[in-house]
Amino acid sequence: MKNYAFILLFVAGLLLDYSVSNAQNPGKIQKLLARELELDKSEFELQACDLNTELAEKINAAYKLYVKGEHSGLVILANGMGRYDEFTFLVLTNPDKSTRLVRVVNYVSEYGGEIGSKKWLGQFVGYKGEALKYGDDIQAISGATYSASSITHRMTEIMELIQRTDF
Repeated sequence: MKNYAFILLFVAGLLLDYSVSNAQNPGKIQKLLARELELDKSEFELQACDLNTELAEKINAAYKLYVKGEHSGLVILANGMGRYDEFTFLVLTNPDKSTRLVRVVNYVSEYGGEIGSKKWLGQFVGYKGEALKYGDDIQAISGATYSASSITHRMTEIMELIQRTDF
């Protein structure tokens, strides 16, 4: 019986690792951006950014977005923490580094998935890194307190760093 439990935990760990790395797959990111920006994949390009040490500790990846050859902002991938599991989210900025779009790209927990709502994530549009308070500036979500407060905190942390960083 112990062997089955170990095997089950091992397989679950592999699946979680696959789903997190799959969320950072450039092909998946391009597909999501094409859908959200209503563009064909051939109309835009992602260029990986070199990250300074401070930024590399806070985010998974950063890309410069070029639409039809023109710089159109940054694409940031980062993790947040729900009550039990990490999740991955994407932040798309405008050229002035204000938030254009936020999407949850990987959420594996049974609880808190409400943070994936486009309406709720829309609260971050235009955000540039000023202080945010979950429950005041950002609407609280019953049943997703850990995830929602985590993404709010992470957005503040990441966007403040983005404002200070030259890409």
